[in-house]
Amino acid sequence: MRNVLLLSLIFPVLLTACHQRHPQTQRLQIASLIAGARYLKQQCGRGDFPGDGQIEQSAYRAARHRGWSPSADIRPYSERLYQGLLKDATPPATQCAEFSQLLQPFIATLPVKS
Repeated sequence: MRNVLLLSLIFPVLLTACHQRHPQTQRLQIASLIAGARYLKQQCGRGDFPGDGQIEQSAYRAARHRGWSPSADIRPYSERLYQGLLKDATPPATQCAEFSQLLQPFIATLPVKS
């Protein structure tokens, strides 16, 4: 439940016009976005999502669009957040519903799975 709450707080910040300049904050927000999308794809049956690499690239594009310079070390943070989501006691249906709603603006930017 703690991870769902953490991601629920981070996603809206990333998806709004807020321009956080602190690199650690940016890294956490980008990693959260990637972890949430990956959870939707792998745990919620979103077969329409592209591969993990394309999800990451879309998150990096969103970050650059905000004037951020995403660092190359985001993947370990994203993986740690994803593993935390898998261990979270929140029912998967609840996680899927919340992440689908919170990530909708980002999902709309993902390339179509080929």
